[in-house]
Amino acid sequence: MALIPQSFIADLLNRVDIVDVVGQHVKLKKAGANYQGLCPFHSEKSPSFSVSPTKQFYHCFGCGAHGSAISFLMEYSGLGYVDAIEDLARSAGLDVPREERTANDVARAQQAMALSEVMSSAADWYRQQLKGNTRAVEYLKGRGLTGEIAKRYALGYAPDGWQGLEAVFGPYTNDEVAKTLVEGGLLIQGEQSEGSPVKRYDRFRDRIMFPIRNPKGQTIGFGGRILDQGEPKYLNSPETPLFSKGNTLYGLFEARQAIRSQEYVLVCEGYMDVVALAQLGFPNAVATLGTACTANHVRMLLRQTDKVVFSFDGDSAGQRAAQRALEACLPLMSDDKEIRFLFLPTEHDPDSYVRAYGATAFEKVIKEAMSISSFFFKVVSEAHELTTPEGRAHTHHAAKPLLLSMPPIALRTQILRELAIRTNTTPAELEAFCGLTVAPAPLQQARSQNNPNNFPSSNRQGAPWQASKGSAKRVATQNIEPPKAPTDLAEQMLRVLIQFPHLGKALDPNQRTLALKAAEQRSEKALALMQDLLSQCDLVELIPDEDGKNATVGAGAFAMFQDQLSRSEFAPSYEVLRNRVMGSDVELNGAKADLDGAFKKLELTYLKQEMTAITQKIAGNTANDQDRARYRELGEKLKFS
Repeated sequence: MALIPQSFIADLLNRVDIVDVVGQHVKLKKAGANYQGLCPFHSEKSPSFSVSPTKQFYHCFGCGAHGSAISFLMEYSGLGYVDAIEDLARSAGLDVPREERTANDVARAQQAMALSEVMSSAADWYRQQLKGNTRAVEYLKGRGLTGEIAKRYALGYAPDGWQGLEAVFGPYTNDEVAKTLVEGGLLIQGEQSEGSPVKRYDRFRDRIMFPIRNPKGQTIGFGGRILDQGEPKYLNSPETPLFSKGNTLYGLFEARQAIRSQEYVLVCEGYMDVVALAQLGFPNAVATLGTACTANHVRMLLRQTDKVVFSFDGDSAGQRAAQRALEACLPLMSDDKEIRFLFLPTEHDPDSYVRAYGATAFEKVIKEAMSISSFFFKVVSEAHELTTPEGRAHTHHAAKPLLLSMPPIALRTQILRELAIRTNTTPAELEAFCGLTVAPAPLQQARSQNNPNNFPSSNRQGAPWQASKGSAKRVATQNIEPPKAPTDLAEQMLRVLIQFPHLGKALDPNQRTLALKAAEQRSEKALALMQDLLSQCDLVELIPDEDGKNATVGAGAFAMFQDQLSRSEFAPSYEVLRNRVMGSDVELNGAKADLDGAFKKLELTYLKQEMTAITQKIAGNTANDQDRARYRELGEKLKFS
């Protein structure tokens, strides 16, 4: 088996126009150097989705979706990576070449392909078994489901037998067949006793089967519900190379269009809730898979919509599940997102509630669901008496980790102020207890928003240290000091390198040292980011141009490099920088000039710092002959700088 060469992918991205690719699915309008439209990956009323023809890259400033033409086809159409490349290649009239893969690459691909085929075949067989089993069909009818809904969610039935899947895959005594079925979680293999054959039997028996599908619609796992009494009531596939509970939401594939049209997603606790709600007019429901809500779940949901409503049972287990969801949501909150928590009476789940009170009543309780801030206050103050110092202290203690997990957004400020009022303290005292930084002054706030490395913004209309003489006194009272010279240059270099990684790859050792030194003076985080970005630049493959020389690899290089950065541990910081360069139309020559200028300024700054240090030695009579010689050398260098 073979891989698609990276050089072909780069050439393909240079040949196709991402504006044409995206424009087939999104209505775009020219907006300066870029094109804008409504994001297809989350609900919005004003366009925040930008497509850059020069960078061949799309980016949504609302939900953070971004990528190349390949990424767009994968996300929007549900195509696999190879399928998206082949689709683009056909549109450009190109044949997709292949290059040989390593033995490990081949083994992993074969395993994934084998598992995918096995899961698909099993799902088909379960569906056929449902059609022929009156008892299973009557059970679903008794739950109010129609054949149409059963077909939409590909429901099936696993017969009450120990080796039912042998009808599809052959005898379980075949070790190769059994190995794949065990890896897919369809087969359980017992311990082998000496002299006895190994016991192998179906994991799912006498259960309604709910295929779990990935965003491309491929079956990656199953959930099975028992028809009669018994435990466990629900049985899920184990973790497999295809299936991870913490990264999967049941029903998301089926609900994507409904979520966009309804402009919110309803998160339930079970398969039957999702299917039953779709039958009752709520096709925008999904469910976690028998595990707590994770940060990855929340990211997936917020990519689909700006509003998420979690529905939990009102019992203690539901409260615990809701608190875990709260903890997963807070770090990912932004001021344009809305997250609510719906708690139904203990005797009801969403399905039974709608049947008892009707769809209109259910819509009403969804609209009246508890806001994330209200649930926050409920969680941190529950069982604490706010009329006593001890109760208020316990509340602060419970709130601290939750507040620290939140980004510095307006919602955090509002929650902190409200909590201060409820606990008879001041916001400043609460901030100090939690270890939160004091809210920035208005002039500084725009620069610090979404800026984890504290880089200054280059879009300011005038920095506070550039104030007029008449305002000098006011500036001084705000205790704002001018930054050291390398401070601004650190971000300047990062912005250039994130757009033109081949320039980073070409830096000499002295330039790399200067870049790292500039970042280090900003912060430890900035230093770590600069180190990572330089290492990421080193991984870039330069594609020869028509003359056989190393080229800049074209506009597609930006898109490919951003995909690479998205897999880095510093992806959130790169997202901040990407937000700032997406509107930039700087060209290669201008970027080179900016980078060269930054290095010259840094070198000059450090020469002056060294000369100042020697001057102090001379003044204190501690300078030696080597210091004096270096002083004269620096003077000559600075004279011609």
